Amino acid sequence: MAGETSHIWQVQSGAANGSRATATTSNTISFNAKPVTSSGGYVFKTEYGIRNAIPENESTGDNNNEIQDMGLDGLDIQLTGMFDSAKTDADVAKLVAWMVAGKTTTGYLKGRFGYENTEFPHFDVVPNGDENGLGTTYGYQIANIKFIQDGETHLTVGFVLTLRLAGDLDNAL
Repeated sequence: MAGETSHIWQVQSGAANGSRATATTSNTISFNAKPVTSSGGYVFKTEYGIRNAIPENESTGDNNNEIQDMGLDGLDIQLTGMFDSAKTDADVAKLVAWMVAGKTTTGYLKGRFGYENTEFPHFDVVPNGDENGLGTTYGYQIANIKFIQDGETHLTVGFVLTLRLAGDLDNAL
């Protein structure tokens, strides 16, 4: 749909592939490019955090502990936005259902959620259930979501949603 800049979708068991095109509208949430005025969702801040695994090895006889680079540990995306007409918006109910449901499914054992941001595509991921047979499985999982209702805007609800990338990170990115 025109004017939408980011999308999250849930891959269903038995999907031909993990692309957004294979997900139905009932399994996709699209966010508008501009603040909503009547209905729908809007993301006004997206944060991308890349983590490295760097353990610290204690040195009991020294004042200097050693650290070790263990490589890429993960990627987190945090979306902050709002839904208008929260009492009737199906997207709020969809997110709750996604949190209750499994974060993986048959064929997509690392993560069943995809993410696309047309304005900043560097961390877009289409879940891969190893359709290519190379052992490269990856996908996003919804780690948590927080809904915020501001006392002054009763017809809108804010949200903070965190996606975590799981699986073969090197090939996903």
